[in-house]
Amino acid sequence: METNQTSTGGSAEVEQAVGEGAGEQAAEAQEISYEIELLTPDEVRFVRRPGGMLGMEYKGVSYPEVLLYRTYPLSKSEQYLSVRQPKGEEIGILERLSDLDPASQAEVRTELRLRYLIPTVTRIVKIKQYPGMWVWELETSLGPIKLSMRNLHEHVQMIGADRILLSDLDGNRCEIPSVERLEPASQKQLSKIL
Repeated sequence: METNQTSTGGSAEVEQAVGEGAGEQAAEAQEISYEIELLTPDEVRFVRRPGGMLGMEYKGVSYPEVLLYRTYPLSKSEQYLSVRQPKGEEIGILERLSDLDPASQAEVRTELRLRYLIPTVTRIVKIKQYPGMWVWELETSLGPIKLSMRNLHEHVQMIGADRILLSDLDGNRCEIPSVERLEPASQKQLSKIL
C-alpha cells in the first residue's frame, strides 16, 4: 500500500512538473516570430569586406558577413532575395534587387553569380541510354562534364520554350540557355529524346 501511495503521489508531482514545463514551452513558442521582414532598400548597403566576404549595413547595424539566397531561383532571380547571417538566421527579404543603389546591386549580382554558378552547355557530345540509366556527355563553359540520370522526367527540366536545366544523381547541374543556339549536331542529339 505504501508503495502504491508513493507511486500515486509521485505521479501527481510528475504531472504537475510536466504541466509547468509545457507552459514554459508554450510561452517560449509564443516568443518565436515567423514574420518576414522586407528590407527597406534605401537603408540597405552591401559592401565587400576584406577577405572577400559580402557584408551589409542595415538601419545602423553592420553585418560583417551575409549570405544571399534566391527564393525563386528560376523565375524571379533578382526578386525576393533572402539575406541571412552565416548560421542561417534570416535578416530579411530584399524584394527587388533593382531598388538598391548601383554599387550594392553590383556586389549582390557578383555574390549571386558565385553562389548559383551553373555551367552553360556549349555542345552535346553524346546522350546514351543504358538499362536504368541515361548518360549525357557534354561540353560546358567550365569544361567537359558527364551527367548520369535514372530518368529524364526528373532530371531534364524545360524552363520556358527554349531553356533546359539538367541535373544528375550527384546533384551536378548545368543549363542549356537556348536550344536554338546550340550547334545542329547537338540539336539533333536532343531531338532524339525530347
